[in-house]
Amino acid sequence: MAVGGLAVTVREGVLGAQADRVMAEIERMQEELDGGPLTVPGSKGQPTPNRLLGELRAHRWLLARLLADGSPVAPGPPVADAVDALRREWEDSGALPA
Repeated sequence: MAVGGLAVTVREGVLGAQADRVMAEIERMQEELDGGPLTVPGSKGQPTPNRLLGELRAHRWLLARLLADGSPVAPGPPVADAVDALRREWEDSGALPA
């Protein structure tokens, strides 16, 4: 059992290491997205958002939670984001086959 400040120091060290790892993963995903398409062909050839967009969003959310340091944070990522807006635009335009 850790005593007083030691437990806080260990916790901060673990959270810091995890935040560094998540940031490195975010950088790698961002590099992949910067060099590639935001949309890719889906199973039926329809344009679909690159799956890295969702992973990047989830990693950014995780990083925000790690860096929040116990501050109240909303229970999840925003419902509507750029990927959802793009998907709605495709569905509303009739670009997707029925």
